This record gives sequence, C-alpha cells and structure tokens, in this order.
Amino acid sequence: MTIAAITIWEGTPKGLQMLEEGSKQSAPIHEGMGAKNPRLWRPVAGGEINQAIYELQFDNLEAYGKFNDALMKSDWWSGTQQWMNDNRDEIRNMGTTVLYDAI
Repeated sequence: MTIAAITIWEGTPKGLQMLEEGSKQSAPIHEGMGAKNPRLWRPVAGGEINQAIYELQFDNLEAYGKFNDALMKSDWWSGTQQWMNDNRDEIRNMGTTVLYDAI
C-alpha cells in the first residue's frame, strides 16, 4: 500500500520561491529519514496559484510512522519550525494530510 504525505503551503511569490529553495535542500534529508519521491507541486492550471504542495511517499504506514518519529526528533525539524516562524508573513504551512493509494 503506497502512502503519500502532502503538506499544503500558502504564500506570497517571495515565500513560494523560498519554499522551492528550501524543498530542494530538504528533499535529500527527508529521503535519508526514509521518505521516497519528494516533490513540490505547483499549479499550472486551476488550483490556487498562491499554494504549493510538498509530497513524500512511503511503502506503508509503518514506514511513514518511522519517518515521522525521526523527523520530530531531528535538528532539521527544529530549524524548520524556526524558519516557518521567522517567515510567517511570506509563507504558511496549512497542514499535512496522509493518504493511501486505493487503486
């Protein structure tokens, strides 16, 4: 069963540019914690132009749980929380949804 964790971000053009740069740096860190196929999705047509979706995939819920445990204990997470606080006027984390592939 494939699991996807998607985090929706909303921001100004500057904030979304900062998110793109941060996502490029974060992807290998997340892969090192067990995530697969990191992606930052931006709308081309439809959707909200001021949003981006960061997606990570996992083989199963157990793999996602192990990733989440590692993430919450990491220095990376502490730094990311500070970055979000420092840049809240430019970019906001709107929450994460964990999905499973039903096909």
